[in-house]
Amino acid sequence: MYRPTSTQSSLFEPDVMFPGVLPKDDWSYIFRDKIYPLIDEEKFKYLFKEKGGAPNKSIKLMISILIFMAIEKLTWREAEFQFLRRIDWMIATSTALGDAFIDFTTLFKFYQRLEQDDTAYQFFQELTSLFIIECGVSTKKQRVDSFFMLGWLKILSRYGLFKETIRAFLLALRKHKPGLYEEIKAELSRDYLEKEFDLTEKDKDKANRKISEMARDLYILIAAFENHHQVKHYEGFKTLKKVFEQQCSVTKEEASEPKIEIRKKPVGDKIISSPHNTDAEYTRKRKQTVVGHKAFVTETCDSDNEVQFITDANLETAKHADSKETLKIEERLEDNGTKPEILYGDAGFVNGKTILESAEKGIDLAGPSSGRSQSIENFEQDDRPLDTADFEVRIDDNTKELEVLSCPNKQKPLDQQRRDNGHILVHFERETCSQCSMQDRCPVNIGAKISTLTISEEQYAGAARHQQYMEDSDYRQECGIRAGAESLVNEVANGHGARKSRHRTEKRSRLQLIFASIGCNVKRFIRYQANCVQNQPEMAVV
Repeated sequence: MYRPTSTQSSLFEPDVMFPGVLPKDDWSYIFRDKIYPLIDEEKFKYLFKEKGGAPNKSIKLMISILIFMAIEKLTWREAEFQFLRRIDWMIATSTALGDAFIDFTTLFKFYQRLEQDDTAYQFFQELTSLFIIECGVSTKKQRVDSFFMLGWLKILSRYGLFKETIRAFLLALRKHKPGLYEEIKAELSRDYLEKEFDLTEKDKDKANRKISEMARDLYILIAAFENHHQVKHYEGFKTLKKVFEQQCSVTKEEASEPKIEIRKKPVGDKIISSPHNTDAEYTRKRKQTVVGHKAFVTETCDSDNEVQFITDANLETAKHADSKETLKIEERLEDNGTKPEILYGDAGFVNGKTILESAEKGIDLAGPSSGRSQSIENFEQDDRPLDTADFEVRIDDNTKELEVLSCPNKQKPLDQQRRDNGHILVHFERETCSQCSMQDRCPVNIGAKISTLTISEEQYAGAARHQQYMEDSDYRQECGIRAGAESLVNEVANGHGARKSRHRTEKRSRLQLIFASIGCNVKRFIRYQANCVQNQPEMAVV
């Protein structure tokens, strides 16, 4: 049952019973006076019934403790343990000495409720907007970066994946349907619930043989329970069936047993890497292998700001490209009222497509363009390959359509035609191109009858940005402000516990990232208030 937090103060609050127990410039007083009142319980009350059941624990208190957990990287049990002993937490939440208790399960169940929708993100956005107004922060310039949020599970080989998937399903089957488990157990190649359990096999030939045996076991389990009115709805069975479909194929011939083959590569849009965390995906970045998700964080970066705040945070699959997230970030910033004039990103976020899409929204997406060498020495060489940006073009102010005026050697095109896919075919005289001294470096394709350049507005925008970044040292220095996002990533990922997910689902991992971002902003706000508003050189440790 929903019950709002009482506004009545208590004589048993620590600073009332023991005046001066903490200095007046302690962070807890800033939190109590400036942040605690901003937690609007009305936004969260729908999570509880209006009538019936036991009254809920104070929403203001639970939100505050979740923020403290993010600031100090605490677990649920550690938060319960600390609340009983932390005078600063009690002062920050206006809690009386005898009431300073919260069960970790109560806190976790509230956290689970928050994963249902975007209420936590909306709270993050509203709190950040108030911080921005309070501290006079400009949002005209912002920077963005991404990092991997690692899954808490080890990377499993195909051998380990098959074995653990079967084991996880059989554990659930033995618990809920012990009779069925005993029946199917005899048909399998091994006892998957044995005490000594290893998910690795160093002998490659032995591992391949056992993989084939386990694939057969997967097929046996699917055939036995895919029509069972209860077992077929088990999450473990659904995962088992999907793993088999992604990793194996079945060939059925008349009057013979089905032939099960192991695929060379798994098929599907979202390949399961672990039966315990089906949302986490496997990916590789250079020498780094990852099972988990990719986090995106954006912050203000105007040099005139005395403090910077995180303005957006989101979590996607590990394989999600940075460039695919650029437009989504800008849309969220616009919806939140923190739309920047300039957004700085690295080459992962910047390409011709994202440059043009950002420009349509009135945002200058600054940074080096992807897909091209960032070596200034190679670019300055006289024999470097030419790009579409070396051609003279004209872009219509209204339609934004591109027209090629001449090639790098000043040859004018014979004609140009736009295809349905948006590409423009620009034709040049073959004889002139074949005698050109730049032909080996030019992107124009010399055919049997005519020479053709394929170009589009996106290709030209990416190439033009590359040349701007390579030629203009002032622009490169301006884009250097994006490097500060590396510090942001380190602060959120390592300083506030977002490097490794504590959860098995993408929704809860996203919630973990959001509270890490809230915790980071709260910490920055408190430090600003302590240093600037109260003119204190240092603040108490948060």
